Formats: sequence, C-alpha cells, structure tokens
Amino acid sequence: MNTVWARVWQFRVQGPMVTATQVGQGDLGVGLARLIHINALACDLNRVVDYRTKQLEVRLLASYLDAPSAGAPLQVDHRAFVASSRHIRGFVTESSGLGMLTAASEALFAWDNAAHALHSFDALPGRMLTGYQNGGVRPDLLFHLPGGRVAGEARGRHRRAKTLLPTRPLAEQKRRLQELALWSASHRDHAYFMSWVWIGRSGVAVDIFLPQDKRWDGALDARWKRQSEGDQWRFPVEDPFGQMPAGDSEPPAATPSTTRPIMSVPAAAGTQPPADPLSRTGRMVQRLYDTAPALDAELAGIPVRGTWVPADALGPAQHEVLLAVLAEQPPPQAGVRERLARAEGRFDACLDGRLLTVVRSAAQPPPAWQDLEQVLLSPA
Repeated sequence: MNTVWARVWQFRVQGPMVTATQVGQGDLGVGLARLIHINALACDLNRVVDYRTKQLEVRLLASYLDAPSAGAPLQVDHRAFVASSRHIRGFVTESSGLGMLTAASEALFAWDNAAHALHSFDALPGRMLTGYQNGGVRPDLLFHLPGGRVAGEARGRHRRAKTLLPTRPLAEQKRRLQELALWSASHRDHAYFMSWVWIGRSGVAVDIFLPQDKRWDGALDARWKRQSEGDQWRFPVEDPFGQMPAGDSEPPAATPSTTRPIMSVPAAAGTQPPADPLSRTGRMVQRLYDTAPALDAELAGIPVRGTWVPADALGPAQHEVLLAVLAEQPPPQAGVRERLARAEGRFDACLDGRLLTVVRSAAQPPPAWQDLEQVLLSPA
C-alpha cells in the first residue's frame, strides 16, 4: 500500500456563511489495486457495460500512476499528465478521487469491504432507489456501516501552482460543499463527506471534508493528530444552483437552512434485507463477466474470466493489471489489512463480490491462483 498526504477539514453551514477548519493531517494509505478496482465498479447502467472498455480504462489509469514500493508516496507521470488532453486529465483525476474517497472511508470510519457493502449511486439496487432522488445533485458512492449509511463525493483537479495544496478554497469546492449540504438536508441530514484530490508536479495529495459532527471525533483522534489551531476557510453561502452546469436536472429551490426533509433513509445497514441477485449491481457484474475473455483458471473452485494487461500506454510498463470476474459469489473474504500482510508486497489485490483486481510489478511473474486464494479468502 502506498500513501498520499491528506488534510482533514470539518465544516459547517451556519446562516449565510460556511466555515471549514483544518483539524488534522498526515499520510493516507492508498492501494493502487483498490483505486483501479473502484473505477471498474463505477459503471453507469444506462449505458452499455463491456469488459473491453473497462480493461482499456484500467490500462490507461495504471499507465499514469505508479506505486513504487510499499509505504512510498503514490506517484503520477506528471510530464505525460500535463501533455494530455483535458478529458484524459479529468479521467485520471476523477478516477483517482474515487480511490482516495474509499481510502478515506477506511481510515475515518473503519469501512472494510469484507464486512461492509459499497454501492455506486449510478448502480443502486432496486430496493434502495425509493430512498434517494433520481435526478439533481447526488454523491458518488454509498458506504454501508453498522451505524448507518455514509455518502461520499469524489472530486479533484490538476494543480498548476508550485505548491500542491492551495491556501484558499476554490469556487468549485465551495459550490460542491453547498450542493452536498442541500442534498443531505433533503434526505433527513444524511451523513456524507467529500474528498478532493490534487495532482501536481510534486505528487498527489487530498483534502477530506467532513460536516462538523461529534460522530467523527473518535475517528479523527484515532487516525490523525488533532490540530487545535488549524487553518480556517470562511466563505459566504451563495445559490449553488445558479451556477449549476448544463445537464444537471431540476435542483431543489430551498436553501440549506430551510430545506425540509422529504424522505426517510434507514439508519443501520444491518437492517437491510439481503441483496437481490438480480439487482442493478448484480446485473452490471454479470455483463462484465459475459463480455470478458475466457480464462483457464479458478479461484476457490469458481471459474474466472478476464486477462492481464500491461500498463504500457505511455511507454514500458511498470505494472501489469488483472481485471477479472468470477462466475459466482466467492467464499468470505479476508479484510484489507490481513490481505496486505499475507501478500507481503508481492502483489496488490482487491476482491469485492465477484470482481477481482490484481496489480503486480511487470518485472515479476503473475501470482499463482493458489496464492491469490490464500491471500484474498478467509480460512475455511
């Protein structure tokens, strides 16, 4: 696992002002396999889902990013990044943002994919669709925790300045925090947070924004050194929807202080019924499986489809990546920390349900399937 430098902010919307105070900073652990894996899960089911396009995205993303050695800072090929089109830079930044968001949830809320569910708001199971608005502003990911659901928003941008982290908030950050506050208020003060990734010549960093709430205090104290006199950003609340980009659907007309809750959201993930095998997420994974190439391999006796691909879009490959799909749900999976210990730095692997992502050095042979089974799955 690699690291990025993180700043943690708590903010509140109070009357006409937003106040964000930096409450902690430090290294945030980020796995390259997890970062790539989350991007593969973020499918829009209103479009065609095809394994080949996901593999192309995996190859491109892994070509820009580099995880040199365990514990070292995550790196980006900045020369290639700044020479790329705006669309490519946006893809790399936003895909990295989803990985940082998930890493932040692991650090702050002890989220563990082996124990807690994760959904993309673009692929919510049918049983959840009635609890959330279909149009307008909405976050990216929904983390299910014993204490309830937490929505996560991933954003970011290229930082051209010499310093990687800005000293003042950007207009886009202000607007998105205000939009998320409205979204939360319209869903009975739904818990949420936002990660904002910065990519620059000196590397990769992330700002994490948490609404001010005592429920986060324990996580902050346990993970980062608290700052009693951190930097503070203050800015006025404006109408975020007056600047909403074209294509967003009808926004609510209320302000954060007057929005009336309009729907109920169940509090505890543990009270939810089992996932429907024909849910939107299940259908997405099945489409990936159906379009993936055949692979003469099994994981715990389950057939697997997919293939290794070199991350060589920008030159000689530093890594090779396996994006694979299992024919059915595997046995219980080991937690992330246990997996990392078992792998001993030989490879980085991530298994969520039926979707498997493995990253290894291009200089090393691929791990045997027996090795992957021993690392990824809990003992019988």
